[in-house]
Amino acid sequence: MKTYNVLNLVWLAILGAILIFSSPAYAAGDPLIDKARDQLHQALNPGGDPPSNADRTALLKSALALLQKSAPVYRGQRAKAIEDVKLALEALSKGDPDHKAKELIREALDYVRDIT
Repeated sequence: MKTYNVLNLVWLAILGAILIFSSPAYAAGDPLIDKARDQLHQALNPGGDPPSNADRTALLKSALALLQKSAPVYRGQRAKAIEDVKLALEALSKGDPDHKAKELIREALDYVRDIT
């Protein structure tokens, strides 16, 4: 009986290792996603003064173009990030009266980080 339990434990460990090490890392090293992430981070600028609306708009437009050019295999995070960037651009075009752009950029950045 003990041999049976040990054998089951070994098989479970092997299966776990296979599942852990075979998880897909789609965007690892994808330069488009990496650059989009950097631009979203610059647009958010969590550690300093926020950029002007014009600078944020330019960074978001560039990040949006990069996200749209990237491969569409990122399980929905890419689409959600694109949607949040579009909504942030729309808010900024209206002057961001509800101060929602920062939160939308943060959400888009979180989705892009989930990809990488």
